[in-house]
Amino acid sequence: MHRSETAEFIECLACRAEISIDRDRAFAVTEDSGLCFSCAIKRGGAYDELHDAWTRSPDVSDYASPEQRA
Repeated sequence: MHRSETAEFIECLACRAEISIDRDRAFAVTEDSGLCFSCAIKRGGAYDELHDAWTRSPDVSDYASPEQRA
């Protein structure tokens, strides 16, 4: 298998679905955590299919580290 065919999978922070930040329309919260498309939309995110980009970030304030909340 070619390196570009492999994907690093993580669990969605909200629903625990297996997602790939690189291949799915997932929203990256940090380098190694994120939300699946469905959960990101439920949290207020908006995705532009034409440009393949998030135009509005979902609310991830409850996933902020204690240092970020201070």
